[in-house]
Amino acid sequence: MSKIDTSDEKTILAKILKFCAYRERTWLEVNKKLNTYDTTKDIQEKIKTFLKEENFVNEERYAASFVRGKAVIKKWGKVKIKQELKRQHLHPSAFEEAFEQLDENDYKNRLEILLESKNAKIKSDTLYDQKTKLARFGLSKGYESELVWELVNKIVKK
Repeated sequence: MSKIDTSDEKTILAKILKFCAYRERTWLEVNKKLNTYDTTKDIQEKIKTFLKEENFVNEERYAASFVRGKAVIKKWGKVKIKQELKRQHLHPSAFEEAFEQLDENDYKNRLEILLESKNAKIKSDTLYDQKTKLARFGLSKGYESELVWELVNKIVKK
């Protein structure tokens, strides 16, 4: 366990612990937060070591939470979620297990419900326009093109 010596270090550590306890964080977020404090790199490294040893920052745990939340609540597809995780500088190995935990039937059903809802709102003159608008919507939500087109064709045939 790293030694946190001075009162400044303890104060910053307390703030960072509160920051990490609020919700799951990535190392990128922690580094940005640490850089907002007027500290030396040595102190920052001690704090990061402490966080790692005490498992306050765990990117696999963060990825699992992020994937669940975005897939279920925001109804994002895997493509969009992966892009966002990569943007946050998470290593692909940190989030591949999280994607395996998603139920494929639920995932497909969510997209089908989204597309059916969107289809009811689309006003188009041609079948081509209707399919294109539906597919574009599904792709913009981050779903895989094969799955989107499969469901678009199924919905339009109804």
